Amino acid sequence: MSYASLEKTFYRLAQLDHAGAMLGWDQQVMMPSGGNDARGRALAELSVLTTEILQNPALADDFARAEQEQTKLNTWQLANLKQMKKEWQHATAMPKALVEAISIATNECEYAWRTMRADNNWADFEPMLQKVFDLTKEKAQALNSALGAENGYANDYEAMLDIFDPGTKMSRIDPVFAELKETIPGLLQQITEKQNAASPIIQPSAPVAKSKQIELAKALMGALGFDFNQGRLDEAAHPFSGGVSDDSRITSRYDENNVIEGIMGVIHETGHSRYETGLPKDWRYQPVGQAMGMGVHESQSLFFEMQMGRSAPFISAIAPLVQQYAGNDPAYSAENMRKMYTHVEPGLIRVNADEVTYPLHVILRYELERDIILGSASVKDIPDRWNDAMSRYLGLDTRGDYKNGPMQDVHWPGGAVGYFPSYTLGAMNAAQLHDAMLKQIPNAADLIASFELAPIFDWLGKNIWSQGSLNSYDELMINATGEPLNSSYFIDHIKNRYLG
Repeated sequence: MSYASLEKTFYRLAQLDHAGAMLGWDQQVMMPSGGNDARGRALAELSVLTTEILQNPALADDFARAEQEQTKLNTWQLANLKQMKKEWQHATAMPKALVEAISIATNECEYAWRTMRADNNWADFEPMLQKVFDLTKEKAQALNSALGAENGYANDYEAMLDIFDPGTKMSRIDPVFAELKETIPGLLQQITEKQNAASPIIQPSAPVAKSKQIELAKALMGALGFDFNQGRLDEAAHPFSGGVSDDSRITSRYDENNVIEGIMGVIHETGHSRYETGLPKDWRYQPVGQAMGMGVHESQSLFFEMQMGRSAPFISAIAPLVQQYAGNDPAYSAENMRKMYTHVEPGLIRVNADEVTYPLHVILRYELERDIILGSASVKDIPDRWNDAMSRYLGLDTRGDYKNGPMQDVHWPGGAVGYFPSYTLGAMNAAQLHDAMLKQIPNAADLIASFELAPIFDWLGKNIWSQGSLNSYDELMINATGEPLNSSYFIDHIKNRYLG
């Protein structure tokens, strides 16, 4: 049976992905700096090996025969066959030399970014980023040329969007982002006026040792269902959730003068981890058992961080825990932390942005990377375009401040072009999912306040985590909420939380 043969091939690929994930985690967390070149070659070789397996000419016959066997396949097998074929088509569209070149270039650029960002060194970083974008454009062109007609890509950039958020097109993104650009400035003004009329926020009176913050982070992760028998928490330059479903690796970064920021970063990454570990175990090593895409992935991290994590009941629940590790400081009272976590103010750094201004950070990056891939902008334009957009959208000046401007994110150095829209689409998904969850669990606020989170996680597990990639993006949202993605839930959430 050719379908069974394909499953064996993709099981093998899953094990290679596992190895690559752990090598990548080690590179960012534990690896000595002198090992980067060798690690880059090893990761590139893994990428080439994966491509060679997928480009084996025999697979074409396997897929042809498997499609003739479809009447013998169950629903999950049919969906798996569809996902396998898409991965195969992507791989066969990419020359092996290009795969290797991208792996090496992104490894070099991402590693250099760590020190060049700290040094505000755009001059030396720009040519490395230019190389990454040049290769990414080749990749986008190759994918669009081979798969554009079948998948309905309008242009090369949509081929990149489809990698991170399957099925997402600019025709979905552009109207939503246009609405946000029109709506957020007015909401921001109203929210600012309301905040200015309220009592001031109490700032922490003393720093909190990193060791205490790590203990607090682990306590919060445990309360959120993170299994330390199948995962760990470490430190990295840029927080991320990685590893594999059976061995989850979360990283965070710590500032002794800003424990509040670190808490939400850990909660965010735990949301990613819970999604990965909750994926269907029966399909763990097959494409259908993998995450639906980054829009759905971000919906889970933002459900944890924004919808639940910044709610008044959740903050009341964690306040005693924060005080246990950070000290009995008035700044860590539930009411004051609620003010901190719902404070809205334009800032330079995306990952630190409040949920009102955050979409504008994403829109800036989306418009830039889209235009570079489509040829109406270049890498050398990034600093000026960045400053112009930050000025128009948030009233901020980034001239000469590269580390807090266009060098702040790891995504472009790592080749993740087409990823950024997932953050705001994910925020919208999270708001819509939260609304649907409340309708089915009307006492959710009371459960959160008492840290009885199992019913909420069970709801997410049933409707999102256990579904893997069985359905399309729209089908997943319709099954969970009764309708496809609808931006009104996010806008209503902002109005209710900040102006209600």
